[in-house]
Amino acid sequence: MKRFFFFLVIMLLLTKISQAQQKTFKISYQFADPETGADTSASEFIKILAGSGEALMQTYISKDYMRIENLLFGKSIQISNIPEETSYLLDESSKTYTATEMASGKLIETSEDYIYSGDFEISILPNEKKIIAGIPCKKAIFNLPGSTDKQHEITVWYADQLPKLYWGTYDYLEKVPGAALYVGTEGLGIEATKVEEIPFDKSLFEIPEGYEEGENGENTADSALNNQLSWYQDPNSTYFGVQDSLGQKLTPAKYSAIYAYVGNYAIVSDAAQMFGLIDLQGNEVISCQYEALSLDTEGAPLVYMKDQKYGLLDTTGRQLLAAKYDFITIPNLNYALYNEGDHTGVLDLKGHVLIPAVYETVAEYQDDHALIIENMTYQLIDKSGKRLLPTNQEFLAFAGEKLLLAFKDNKYGYLNYSGKEVIPFKFQNAHAFEDGLALVTEDLENFYYIDSKGKLIKKHEE
Repeated sequence: MKRFFFFLVIMLLLTKISQAQQKTFKISYQFADPETGADTSASEFIKILAGSGEALMQTYISKDYMRIENLLFGKSIQISNIPEETSYLLDESSKTYTATEMASGKLIETSEDYIYSGDFEISILPNEKKIIAGIPCKKAIFNLPGSTDKQHEITVWYADQLPKLYWGTYDYLEKVPGAALYVGTEGLGIEATKVEEIPFDKSLFEIPEGYEEGENGENTADSALNNQLSWYQDPNSTYFGVQDSLGQKLTPAKYSAIYAYVGNYAIVSDAAQMFGLIDLQGNEVISCQYEALSLDTEGAPLVYMKDQKYGLLDTTGRQLLAAKYDFITIPNLNYALYNEGDHTGVLDLKGHVLIPAVYETVAEYQDDHALIIENMTYQLIDKSGKRLLPTNQEFLAFAGEKLLLAFKDNKYGYLNYSGKEVIPFKFQNAHAFEDGLALVTEDLENFYYIDSKGKLIKKHEE
């Protein structure tokens, strides 16, 4: 009996040690322009959502666990335990959980037959590399068995130093030797914008206390639009309306889609696929008259499309900028990016040009400076367009404290705005400064905070 008790104690200790040692990563995703360059009706809508400051999806992954939070149509959550092969959908509004498959895939119609997405064949392209969210990635292509048909081809950029990530209809991603940080096909694409290593917290991957088992159905969905409102569907017309927490209908079921509220407003589309805006009372403050409409950040203007051109509106429908650009996105409340042809520039949120659209890509704008990307390399410019760094860089990001986070020889370091190395390239992972401190690690095991001179201030306590 003593021997058995001793064995049990040892097993419990080993389990706790194993869990404590599990590296956990939080990955935020947003819509991204498809790499195929296909100009489809779907891609026009996705272009509005691409580059948003709000996350489309957040995932938490470790060797044994996955948690996927889809934030597009309300919030849906899937948690998975890989060794136990169990997965559940969590409904925060009803406090229920339902069993589901970790990844079930989807049926795809081809010109000759039907095929499941799990049957897609993967081709690894090891010589093609790309930095996404500061992480070196490799490329993979999925397609129908034996096919080179671009219509069904899926491009994936993955980080093999991160655990696998697959869920829902993305069952084919289980074949990828790492976490997919970009997934794109014709007209659609998602890309990671931030990857963080966080302390392991098993509660992220467990059914919360007080949740009850719900009905298990294939069409389980979270209808929440915000904390108080949700959508309902007319079973005859299949159109949607808005209802409050008591089931009182605020709008008739007349919309083909209702998107999650951003602050006091939600975007809707009608039967003709024209877009408008409703408020918290269900009032249509902007009628469904635009080809596309986007509100990604509370307090920001709306991006609208008319006659295939983009402009800006306020939430009353007043025009701030005429629809004259090929594309506009609003990354945050400080600036907007706009496109003229294949080139990008910067606007303020009243529509005034800050930097003309003469650059391949503008990655960020801050402190009257912009980070541009040309031929897969980064450079810093001022408002006049002057290039401020002696050489282009493999990766750059604004880091606060008038510093740039840079990547060289597979290590991170910090440069000033003239390109001088202020903090050496010695970190396996590093972050921007917040309140004067930046979280860094040299071995992905021990994390500590440094100041803007690179001095160690304190260790990170998990």
